[in-house]
Amino acid sequence: MANTKSNPLTSANLIKAEIIRQQLYNIAQEMGIVMIRTSGDPVISEAVDFSTFIADKDGEIISFSGYMTMHAGPARQAVRHILATYSQEDIKPGDAFICNDPHTTGACHPPDVGIVKPIFYDGNLVAWCWAEGHLLDVGGMSPGGFAVTATEAYQEALRFPGIKIVSEGKIVQDIFHLLQANFRMPQHDMNNIRCFIAACNICEKRTIDMIDKYGLEEFNKYVELNKELSEKAYRERIAKLPDKTYEATEWIEHNGHENKLWPVHCKLTIQGDNITLDFTGTAPQTDGFVNISEGTAIGCLMTPIMLVLTPDIPFNEGIIRATNMILPEGTVINCKMPAPVSSGHMEAGMRVTKVVTELLSRAMIESEDEWVRSHAMACFHDSWVVGVFAGNDREGKPVVFLDMNGGGAGGGAQTVSDGLDAAASFTQLSNGLPDIEINELTNPILYLWRKLNVNSGGPGKYRGGQGIEFGWIPWGTEGGNELISSACSQVPARGIMGGYPGGTSGHWIVRNANVENLMKTGTLPSFEQLKGEKELQPFKHVTPISQGDVFVQFEGGGGGLGDPLKRNPEVVLKDFNDGYITQEMAETAYGIVIDEKGNLDEERTKTRRELIRRERLGQSAPPKQKLIVKKSLKFVKSAGDALQVSADSNGQRYMCCSDCGTVLSNIEEAWEQGAGRIVTKASETLGNFGMFLKVKDTAPYVKLQELICPECGTMLGATTSVNE
Repeated sequence: MANTKSNPLTSANLIKAEIIRQQLYNIAQEMGIVMIRTSGDPVISEAVDFSTFIADKDGEIISFSGYMTMHAGPARQAVRHILATYSQEDIKPGDAFICNDPHTTGACHPPDVGIVKPIFYDGNLVAWCWAEGHLLDVGGMSPGGFAVTATEAYQEALRFPGIKIVSEGKIVQDIFHLLQANFRMPQHDMNNIRCFIAACNICEKRTIDMIDKYGLEEFNKYVELNKELSEKAYRERIAKLPDKTYEATEWIEHNGHENKLWPVHCKLTIQGDNITLDFTGTAPQTDGFVNISEGTAIGCLMTPIMLVLTPDIPFNEGIIRATNMILPEGTVINCKMPAPVSSGHMEAGMRVTKVVTELLSRAMIESEDEWVRSHAMACFHDSWVVGVFAGNDREGKPVVFLDMNGGGAGGGAQTVSDGLDAAASFTQLSNGLPDIEINELTNPILYLWRKLNVNSGGPGKYRGGQGIEFGWIPWGTEGGNELISSACSQVPARGIMGGYPGGTSGHWIVRNANVENLMKTGTLPSFEQLKGEKELQPFKHVTPISQGDVFVQFEGGGGGLGDPLKRNPEVVLKDFNDGYITQEMAETAYGIVIDEKGNLDEERTKTRRELIRRERLGQSAPPKQKLIVKKSLKFVKSAGDALQVSADSNGQRYMCCSDCGTVLSNIEEAWEQGAGRIVTKASETLGNFGMFLKVKDTAPYVKLQELICPECGTMLGATTSVNE
């Protein structure tokens, strides 16, 4: 007898499935619009530091807004924790739960406060929604919530492990009283929490309207179908990657107590339509504020999967289902109590994002599929650079100012274009730099400048995006303390396919500066014009700042893509004329000679580029293995900007230099073994280009490893490494 069981992918109305998916996505987006219009907080309305999502009754993601992609993991974890800790009888219509505890509800860090609301239909639990945003203060030892000196989570903040803040439609006043007693800016924060509740209320209404329209059975059917469709499309994409294993390591810098480097190691394995990300070998958790919990790790590793490998596939639980993740407990990427976590998402979290971006891109450039190859990319700077001012305003009221200009670092270069300038972290899709006037209106500061940070983008055929630089002075205040933290000061964002790393981030304070005198003469101050004591700040600490001092923050850029000697000379000249790079970088990194009149000297440029190639060959150590192939080879496919695959008459494939065709390895082996190597201090080599990289002057040291074609001197890879 024939099998009459229908295939849901063929029997279902796929058009209807897409309509329902889009409606759910629009609801999640509308939640965000409600938050932007009701918050009044520039962190929400200007910088868009929040997220929204909808889950089914079991807590599986069915729609995610994507405002902040790293929040996908915490949102999912929050719902699952509530389901695990509350009985069905204790979860009632009209309830809402408050969550911010990384160790239970998976929050990125305690200032990320979420409201989770169950959605009921005809008395039955049918879905969940979640609205989360960054609050300016959540109690604890450090104003603003970044506890740089913390040694345990108990010191960092007031923690909410998914407890009721709304019970059957009524605010639980005891929780609001607790907030008032523990938060430094209770009214400000409680207004944000109310706006999160409002966002969840609109989601509940819109979702119930949908179920009224389609019926609960139909709603559930298509919710599950959309997960299956995403999983199917994702597995088909995975199958286009080579069956191979790739490994890489990123490093967390300084945990607030000591200037060590903590490895975040990942092994990516592709086998058929299965993908595994194994973080075995990652450092144990530390007593500094750089750790993350499992929920955040999931959100951070899913980000490059969403944005690099599957930007065209709707994100939901189906993609998570098909991703095998090994996140060892007790490490910096899956820490346990009492590990501090208040800056972990920007430290361990963004290192997870970086290492997965690199590994996916390495796999993608070896794909047989042109679309897949074209979507490989270099790493974003991926350090949300922190500056938090805490003091009093002219009325003596406490002020906590988190400057969301910290989201102005550069993006990674693409296979067809330069990286985005002022791109924020890779996880922050909708990031916006705050309006200067709004920051000045709501905080006791006065900006002197905000501009692109020259030379910050990684050199390459396609340049990494530039970060920003800005300076301000205390205004209408006697001063206060400034908390400073940068996750990317010593270990830069890597380039790819021969592109160089980007510059890194840091802070200056100019004590007793001559700003007032400059302004009296009508001069718009710049860093170069400032006189006073210029202090390059340690990159994780708290320092006093007074009237007359200038606070300066500069942010690094994304990695470059392709050998910078392949960049169009006219484009380099334009970058110079636009103030993106200096003449020093044009000549040393790109080999471009600009004459005294500011014009391109084509002959000297050609000579300069050839000289750089010869210098590379002269400085490099010989390949670790040299493969001699005497047969003529035929081009098969590109493997990124630096490499190509060629084959002999017997079908044996080789990885070769894309410029001269030199064989580097058999296709099954690591091509790096066939490249020449130049190993130098990263700070020195990038410094010679005119870039900033904070010197790591104690072991382990940060090295730059340049891999070049041993025949023509083309740069095949330029990556950072760490050794003793």
